Amino acid sequence: MRPDHQEFADGVKLAAIAVVSAVVTATVVIGAGRMVLPKPDPVAEAQAQLIQTVSR
Repeated sequence: MRPDHQEFADGVKLAAIAVVSAVVTATVVIGAGRMVLPKPDPVAEAQAQLIQTVSR
């Protein structure tokens, strides 16, 4: 390859690596957050919906 094409190919490779890294990092952070944060109480959620319905 010519030097210009080689630089372009290297840039595309680096961009692909950046995208893959971002996706993996986001997946790990979201997964860890779901494990750490408490799950919402379904009863409290239903009561909140009832309160909203009654107040209309």
